[in-house]
Parts: sequence; structure tokens; C-alpha cells
Amino acid sequence: MRVLLLNPPSPERLGAPLLGQQYVAAALLAAGCEVEVIDAAARHFDEDEDQLLARIERFQPQVVGLGLFTRWVWHAYRLVRRLVGTGPLLVAGGAHTTVRPEETLREGFDVAVVGEAEHSLVQLVEALRTGRDLGEVPGLVLPSPSGPVHTAPAGFIADLDALAFPQRAQHLFDPAWYEPSGRQMVPGGLLTSRGCPAKCTFCANYVTGRGFRYRSDDNVADELQAHHDAFGTRFFPFWDDALTAHRKRLEALCARIERLEFRPRWSAITRASMVSPELLATMKRAGLVHVNFGVESGDDRILRLIKKGVSTAQVEAALRMARDAGLKTAANFMLGFPQEGPAELANTLAFMQRIAPLVDTFSTLGVAVPFPGTPLYEEHHERFGFTDWWLDEAYSHYVEAPPIAEPEAFRRHYVDDANLGLDFFGYDEETRAAIGRCLVFKAEHNLARMGLLRDPLFAPEPSSAPAATA
Repeated sequence: MRVLLLNPPSPERLGAPLLGQQYVAAALLAAGCEVEVIDAAARHFDEDEDQLLARIERFQPQVVGLGLFTRWVWHAYRLVRRLVGTGPLLVAGGAHTTVRPEETLREGFDVAVVGEAEHSLVQLVEALRTGRDLGEVPGLVLPSPSGPVHTAPAGFIADLDALAFPQRAQHLFDPAWYEPSGRQMVPGGLLTSRGCPAKCTFCANYVTGRGFRYRSDDNVADELQAHHDAFGTRFFPFWDDALTAHRKRLEALCARIERLEFRPRWSAITRASMVSPELLATMKRAGLVHVNFGVESGDDRILRLIKKGVSTAQVEAALRMARDAGLKTAANFMLGFPQEGPAELANTLAFMQRIAPLVDTFSTLGVAVPFPGTPLYEEHHERFGFTDWWLDEAYSHYVEAPPIAEPEAFRRHYVDDANLGLDFFGYDEETRAAIGRCLVFKAEHNLARMGLLRDPLFAPEPSSAPAATA
């Protein structure tokens, strides 16, 4: 069986393969499929839709699978309409499909895969090969004359160690798609666990779930070693949503990483309430060099409303612990929640100013986007009139960052967040200006750290630049 996995075109270009696509490709290879991958969203992939269709026709797949992301699903739907009736079974997967499976069928797909796809897609392909009814495959949504039919739930994958390493599919991704010379193999990163127990109102963690599942220490170590042996990789971004949720397990994993034949370096994402000086020191000994904290707001009332589960005091303490441990730090902020006004945003700006000495980089951009399946979307889309916004072409655009060689244009891109112009929550002028001041502060902090701010005597104060616009 020939299966083509396509990451559809996107105006936001990627600098590395998607780890989820690598996992699915590796699972199909392990099942004996002939697999081809196209990452049409890669930074240096330069083929248009006609060339993509020609690629697919040359490969003659029985199945074409697309992973869908809400932000750019408009582009995927436009492409899939051109694939309808060309022969292969068109399969939708990914986060957006899991939340809106029936929509994908209306837009031209033949099958929707809900949740983690490694097992379901392999079973789907095997059913096609043997002529078995697709209705017997769990985790699918299928069309029928009476309306979409949901097969039995697939559930979450319990034995993560049994999954094929995504590294085994690395050869399917052309390095030149991500790095012009094609000499450097860019890894998609690594997951040591799946699931997140948090209940943030802006997150729809339906694909991997709220439960926390983790791989064995040896299994993670074997993947790190295998990737290093095959490609010489020494740095790995760890993409776990809740890496520090199980402290004893993480300590054991770090001890196992320390026994590898090479010294890896890695980055991690974590919650400010789930670290301690001792744990960060343990992680650093195992190779941690950079830690990214999800902060979202500098106002404690907003943090409670969005169910972040942290306080500003915990954030500041965690950043100080990380800095004391000698780690690089990042702080992610999300601006413009519907409950947020100028006073709360002023608190966020003051908090960013206070923690700036402890932060190497603030998140780029960051105006809140309401994704389907989240309380942020479900509780507000009717009131503010943005129901199914992702189907509107007006929301499908993205402006790439200009080259650093154009410093003023680069600065403006860094300061402006086009999502503010989308105005999901109908901001008044005072709120819009307050969001703009936060964006300017974050941008100028980062530009100063990169040595790109005109004034080398950067002080952590908001500039007098006008509010950001689309």
C-alpha cells in the first residue's frame, strides 16, 4: 500500500519537520507501507499547487493523509478540493480534525481520523488492503447517506514504547526544505510523554488528552542515541506539554540520559508551578540548556479566569530558579483575553518589566486566538460573531518576517501582531493601545537581546510607538 502524507501549504513556514507527521510516517513504515512525505509548509519548499498535484499523481498513492491545523485549514481545504475524485482515499487527521471531524467531510475528505493517528491510520490502510469494512476501524468518522458515522472510539495509546521512533521516518523529509544547503538534518524534536493535566481555557488538548502518559527511560534514551548515531544530532527540543508533571519519573529519565554515550543538549516547556531548584539542577546535569515557561498574563485575576493554575509570584520564582541554575529562559504571554481590559494589561506590562532581567526571550507576537474546542472559543464565538472563523479567507493570511538585513522592517514585524487586527473580541481603542504597549515591550526586549535595537543602552521601558495594527 502506498501512502502519501502531506503537510498542506501554509503561509507560516516551518523550520523543522512536524513531529506528529514523523510519528505517523514511522508507524506506516513499520507496518510495511510504501510512504512518501511532502511538507509543503516547510520554509524552503517552493512548489505551487499544480506541482504538488503532479507529485501526488507520479506517486500514485492509494491513500493521501493531511494533518490539519485550525489556523491554516483554509489552505488545506482549497487544496483537497482539487484532489477530490483523483483516485486516492483522502484522509484528514490532526488537531483540527479531532475537534471538527464532520466539517472535514463536508470540505471534501473521505475519512476523518480522530485523536492519535498512529494506530488508527495503520488499521485503516490494512482494512483497505484486505477489503475489510472501514466501519470496523476505531477512531474514524465516515460519510453515509444518513449523515456522518462515528466508529468506536480508539482511545489514547497506552503503550508509547511500542510506537516506532519518528527518527525512522527522517529520511522522508528533504533537508533542503528546511535549510537551503540541504547539508543539515533538522530533527522534529522529541516527546517523552503525552497528555497534559492542566485545564487552560485557551487549549483544546483533545488529541493527546488530559491524562499524563509517559515512555520508559530506556525507550527515550534509545531514541536519543539512535538519532545521534544516524545524523550526529546533539540538540533536541523536547515538546512535552507537561514534562515536569511526574517528578520522580523525570528524575529517573534524567539519570538515564546522563548515561548515554554522548552528551545531548535539550530544551523543555514547563509550568512555573512544577519546578524546584533541585529539579532544574537535575535537568541541567542531564543536558537541559533552555526552559520555556507558559505565563500568559501578568494579572493574577486573569490567570485565575483562564485556569492557568499559576500565580505571578510562582512565575517570578521559577524564572529566578532557572536563571540561578544557569539556564536560558523564555516566557510566553498571551494578550487580549475577552475578560481583559486596560487595567489588567497594565499589570501585565508592569510584570513583564519586572521579570525582564530574568528572561532571555519573550514569546514573539502573542495576541489571543480562540481555537475551536476551547472554552475561549465555545463560550464567546456567538457573542463576538467569529463562529467558524477559520473558514473565512480573511483569517488565512500571514506575513513572513523580513530579513534581518532590513532592520526597521524587521523591527516593525516584531512589534506588530497581525492577530490584533483580526479583532476577535472587539477591543476598544484603550484596550488595543494597551495590548500594543505590551507587544512593543516584548519586541524591544528581544531585539535588544539580539543586538538589533538602535539604542544600545536599552532600558526595559515601553516605547512611545503607536499601538500595533494588522
